[in-house]
Amino acid sequence: MASILNNAATKKFILAKFRSLRPGMPITRVSKDALEKLEAQLRATIIFEVKRHPSLGKTFIIS
Repeated sequence: MASILNNAATKKFILAKFRSLRPGMPITRVSKDALEKLEAQLRATIIFEVKRHPSLGKTFIIS
């Protein structure tokens, strides 16, 4: 199954958050396993939101 995350942008975001929120931690890489877990969490969240969406309208909205 194709990835729904942009891995390069996700890694860049994670590393930027480490630099700004946890400046004492010398994190410079993001593991493939971490990206796979984030992808699985994102897919599960999307599935959850689609299932609970009301059967009204044509636009997917998360409230």
